[in-house]
Amino acid sequence: MNRNVEVNVTGIHSREGEPTEKVETSAEGFFEMLEDGSRVVEYDEDQDLGGSSMKIHNKVCIDADGNRMEIIRGGANNSTLTFGENLVYDTEYSTPYGSMQMKVITHSFDFNKGRNDEEIKVVAEYDLELQGQVVSRSMIVIDIKNAVAN
Repeated sequence: MNRNVEVNVTGIHSREGEPTEKVETSAEGFFEMLEDGSRVVEYDEDQDLGGSSMKIHNKVCIDADGNRMEIIRGGANNSTLTFGENLVYDTEYSTPYGSMQMKVITHSFDFNKGRNDEEIKVVAEYDLELQGQVVSRSMIVIDIKNAVAN
């Protein structure tokens, strides 16, 4: 089953000594249900570059059982983040200035879907760790809904 969807992503990041940051992104995307029951959503978002913008391609893969999600983010700061209940995942975060080895430590992971996957909501609470130090306590909420025809 393939269809156009609306994707809303909210990221909340808390860093010691800094105010909590909330980033919201909305985009149109494409949903695909694979033969094995896993779900893939792809969408492009505009990234502000201070006067100009760049399209960043993102891919969200949710396992068939809904217990694990992988987000593959393109662009200058590309990364792969994997979330699952109590999962610790090592990843490489690439920037134009070099790469950093980080850990994603998922504390909670919740997957909900409506009938026929018409609405999907995924919530993950996690820490990002760099060289043994937590650099961000974060939450990501991804809402996926059937696109409304114009």
